[in-house]
Amino acid sequence: MTPAVLSWPEAVAAFEQSLYDRGRTEATITTYRKALRVFAEFYRAQLGKPGPYLARLQETDLQAFIEHLRCDRPLKVASVNGYVAALHGFCQFALGQRWMKRDLARDLKTYSPALPPAPTRLSRDEIHRLLTAVKVDGRNGQRDLAIVYLLLHTGMRVGELCALAVGDVTLHERRGTVRIRNDKGRSERLVALNKSARMALHDYLESRGKPDATAPLFVSERRQRIRTVTVRHLIKRYLACAGRPKLSVHDLRHHYATELYATTASLPMVQEALGHRSVVTTSRYARSTPQQLEEAVEMLPGNLALTNSRQGYAVPCKSSA
Repeated sequence: MTPAVLSWPEAVAAFEQSLYDRGRTEATITTYRKALRVFAEFYRAQLGKPGPYLARLQETDLQAFIEHLRCDRPLKVASVNGYVAALHGFCQFALGQRWMKRDLARDLKTYSPALPPAPTRLSRDEIHRLLTAVKVDGRNGQRDLAIVYLLLHTGMRVGELCALAVGDVTLHERRGTVRIRNDKGRSERLVALNKSARMALHDYLESRGKPDATAPLFVSERRQRIRTVTVRHLIKRYLACAGRPKLSVHDLRHHYATELYATTASLPMVQEALGHRSVVTTSRYARSTPQQLEEAVEMLPGNLALTNSRQGYAVPCKSSA
């Protein structure tokens, strides 16, 4: 029996329902919906064709759309790849429903973005100014200081921080951990707390009278769970006091990751601490500075040139042949 021919909006609606049924996130579904809507607008306006009609779609239509995004608009590589993913997913679904005879998006490729800038790293003076910008004796001072220390020394995302409960924190005199709940559909992870973070959290919890383990860890003045927009705002304000007004709360995560890798030289350890699925995502923190590269080259085996103490530079060994 031949499946009924659906209109473009009906096919897109059925695809969205399949995404919901498979447990895809609301953000992904919204992105895919927008991509298919923009493609339909391009199909009519730029290609001058009615529809789109599933039976009349061609590979060249999809390829022309992606080239339009890359060259005419142009979009960032990550955004283009999002559109490619939407077309791949939609065509795979349509093929499974027998609305298409072949996968029209099969030859669409994703693109590699240009190397991103080096992750943010705060200097010691900037960290000192950031911490001293928090007035501990002021309103919400102990809470804000605990938030800053936790972000600086765990690298958690702002959404993960706001989702914490009091019971997620374990504090002892010589050790402590925080259980970070899955903010992006991943399994929870444990991250160690250093002494500074432990002390800041201890003082903050003492000021709240040792709340119940199920209570939100960080609360607003109305004693409600603190919102992400509030944390972003207060960190932005403290970063401005530290002389880095262009940075955001997420840059503290980058700082933590960069410092952790510089200390451990272990990408798997940084990956685990950040909750990355792939070590490829974590690899951006493994960049070397020109000075580090220069020092490493000098330490290579075989660098046996004699040093001319008077001239102050290396003199290559003469061959005896």
